[in-house]
Amino acid sequence: MQVNGLVRLLNSSRLCISSRTSLPSYQLTPGLKTSASLSGLAASGSKLPEKPKRPVNAYIRFAQSIRSTLHAKNPKASPTDISKLAAAQWQVLDAVSKSKLEDEFKKEQAVWLQQNAKYLSQLTDQQKVEIRQARVEKTEEKAKREYRKKVKELGKPKRPSNGFFLFCADIKPKNLNKEENKSQIKLMAQKWAQLSEAEKAPYTTRAAEALVKYHADMKQWEEKMIAQDHLDVIRRKHIILPTKKESKPRKQ
Repeated sequence: MQVNGLVRLLNSSRLCISSRTSLPSYQLTPGLKTSASLSGLAASGSKLPEKPKRPVNAYIRFAQSIRSTLHAKNPKASPTDISKLAAAQWQVLDAVSKSKLEDEFKKEQAVWLQQNAKYLSQLTDQQKVEIRQARVEKTEEKAKREYRKKVKELGKPKRPSNGFFLFCADIKPKNLNKEENKSQIKLMAQKWAQLSEAEKAPYTTRAAEALVKYHADMKQWEEKMIAQDHLDVIRRKHIILPTKKESKPRKQ
């Protein structure tokens, strides 16, 4: 395994313990308050002043202005396809139109800078801490979503159910809503607890066999990921790092 691959593995945001403090921060959506900021504000009895909305740049301004037209002309197009069409039109847009959009953005940017400076001056130290914490949490949630999406696309094996959930799958009614499912799980737990070990055995055996297959599939999948240089999705304990060479004592 190449050294640079190992470095990426050790620096992975999912695996590094220090990732909570090293993740890049990015601006919160105007008016957004996460659970951290809300709980902190509720405890302090304070209220955040209204945050000015940052203006969008020339390209985004252009894309937003033609999005509805592109949707009308391409009703079956996905949001990604619409964005690609907008980007293509931006590439051939004349210089005069682009310059006009740039001027509009710069004017709004100048106003926003003044409003944002006033907004920041009104924040207390506690509110600033809460906002920073909210940004960290939002960044971590984004990283988790991206990781889950990536491993799904890469075909990561799904961990099998245990004996209890196999039991539930066999006897629990289908097509339940959230509340009905919750109450049924509680009922299934009571029934499971009343079963003898012999009655549980078919489910626990199936679960054990599925788990053995899962571990084999995971080993094969991780070997494939290593070969394809997707080291950020590999469980760290399964990576064998080279041992450090013992330093020889210096000659006196």
